[in-house]
Amino acid sequence: MFKLNEEQEKRASRIHDTSFVFDAHCDTILSILKGERSLGERSDLGHIDLPRLKEGGINAQTFAVFVCPEWYNDAAHSVMKAIAVLKRELQKNSNVVGLARTGSDIRKIYDEGKTVALLSIEGGEALQADIDMLDIYKELGVTSITLTWNNRNAIADGALDLRSGGGLSDFGVEVIKQMEQLGILIDLSHISPNGFWDVMEIATKPVIVSHSLPRKFMDIPRNLDDKQIKAIAQKDGVIGASFYVSSYGESAGDIEDILDAIDHFVNIAGVEHVGLGSDFDGISENVEGIESCEKMINITRGMVYRGYSDEEIQKILGGNFLRIFEQVIG
Repeated sequence: MFKLNEEQEKRASRIHDTSFVFDAHCDTILSILKGERSLGERSDLGHIDLPRLKEGGINAQTFAVFVCPEWYNDAAHSVMKAIAVLKRELQKNSNVVGLARTGSDIRKIYDEGKTVALLSIEGGEALQADIDMLDIYKELGVTSITLTWNNRNAIADGALDLRSGGGLSDFGVEVIKQMEQLGILIDLSHISPNGFWDVMEIATKPVIVSHSLPRKFMDIPRNLDDKQIKAIAQKDGVIGASFYVSSYGESAGDIEDILDAIDHFVNIAGVEHVGLGSDFDGISENVEGIESCEKMINITRGMVYRGYSDEEIQKILGGNFLRIFEQVIG
């Protein structure tokens, strides 16, 4: 791994301490739902809890409710149960964390010195093909929805369900329009390529890809090719570089792989359209150099080492995602 001199170390610490650090995706809720650990207590299990977020200097964390395939027959009930469990954890720790429903909430909670929690849903199965569920989830505090996971649902084909060659369904088009009206961010992680381009044609507001990697490093539908990366930038959207770099090959990878992904996204999309979406607690392996969230400063250290300016690092660490969330969710 890279080594910094004393001056670079001081600069990295200063940048990290003064930046708004925003991680756009984690799957920690599932671990809490299973009773494996709590959000408020430091654990050696998994990647994220509130003490480690504080230690890592992470100011905003999006917690995703992943719609597990075994939930599909009763997805709405399962998702709302998971949201209830997360909210209980947040309430128990309200002295150090707050749930943001709007952009102004993000600023208010941050100014209070608390960690900002945001709520997302990963998988449109949560709607159960009922458009009115969007209004319900908005009321519950959902600020972004990943339209698909790997499987096809009523909205679109997922990244691993491509036999039909389909994109958005008619219902999916309706979902895009209603999400924009309600102020729920559209997240295109995991969607099929055809679904991606259908959304690009229909969406009128910026969209995000909360956690992804460049297809240049591994040619799978889950990853973004250069044309898709450019399209996100043209929508004024943001791509979160995932830490799931084991998809590059057989090993878990290391922090240099993540930095390579950031470099590629920046080279294609521009620095204003790149952020971080760790996929912590959705990653089965520990990535060398950033084994859990308290080591987030190593991303900052790596960008210092690779020659990014202070302003560029601040944008990638969280400024870009903060901009988009404030713009879209109100």
